[in-house]
Amino acid sequence: MIKILRSNIEDAQIITEIKTEAYNKEIFKYLNRNGGPPGYDNVDSQIDIINKFLAYKIMLDDIILGAFFLVPVKENIMWFEDFVIKPEYQGKGYGYHAMELVEKSYPNIKEWKLTTPVFSVGNQHLYTKFGYQEIKRDEDMIEYSKFR
Repeated sequence: MIKILRSNIEDAQIITEIKTEAYNKEIFKYLNRNGGPPGYDNVDSQIDIINKFLAYKIMLDDIILGAFFLVPVKENIMWFEDFVIKPEYQGKGYGYHAMELVEKSYPNIKEWKLTTPVFSVGNQHLYTKFGYQEIKRDEDMIEYSKFR
């Protein structure tokens, strides 16, 4: 069963490993190199995220299979950031289910916002399937928003 739980410092190493594996796989697939957002492969960066934001781990039974963090913008607007699923669990509906759990956990949020790289076709598919609409695009990133 999928559940989302707040991350703690003890989770930082495994979440960093998941981010490194997932981002490197995606970047390599589309851009033929490794990489990700600043600090994606640094445990100290993940600890900083856990300390500063609403950081979550995505659990399947007792296995951490992904992570994300939330950034409150206003009383009813939330940024959904750094959403990642371990590669061997991608494409199985876990990301979609995790997003459902996030929204149910924050019923007062009326607008959800997120960004994804232009090359990230899989993310774009997931976000539009989940009801997000593209609101802005530049050569690198696409910004999405979902109102409820």
